[in-house]
Amino acid sequence: MIKSLAVFTFCLLVLLVAGLVVDAFLPTLTWAFDARLLLVPVLFFACALTLPFPLMLGFATVAGVVWDARQMVVMDGGVVPFGYSVLLFGLTGALMQGLRPLFRRGKWFFPMVLVGAATVILLSLEWFFVGFQRGEFATPDDFWPRVGVNAMLAMLVSPLLFLLIFKLARASGFRVELLVRR
Repeated sequence: MIKSLAVFTFCLLVLLVAGLVVDAFLPTLTWAFDARLLLVPVLFFACALTLPFPLMLGFATVAGVVWDARQMVVMDGGVVPFGYSVLLFGLTGALMQGLRPLFRRGKWFFPMVLVGAATVILLSLEWFFVGFQRGEFATPDDFWPRVGVNAMLAMLVSPLLFLLIFKLARASGFRVELLVRR
């Protein structure tokens, strides 16, 4: 069990790194408020549903550091501190852990919706941190539609990632799903 969990965790870490590489090449959708698929957060949310809580926190640290390294915001008034995304990923990952029992039973609808909600929460809190550092909370006109399209894209791609994670778990010998006795 521990060996299969270690192999599965390593596979998910490789998947997260591969998602980081692919995310660098994903274009923005100019016709949809310049939204794009945020692959690293969506992968993290999918992984948070399968891992135990302590490992999810480790993944939140990795995903948050990677997200900050890629999305670092430098402004005239200063820099948003490096590592703040670790907290954001930890919070949204803890939210995802609440639906882990449903996900483990093979019910993907609510986790899929929660991936979209977690994307909205992550982007909104990130905007809040930047606005707090800036000293003003003005949003561009297309901010909320862009966040909504990002959430929709996250919800659309999440079942494919769930399926991929289930296949990785099966290949590594780790059991994600619960055996339900009736």
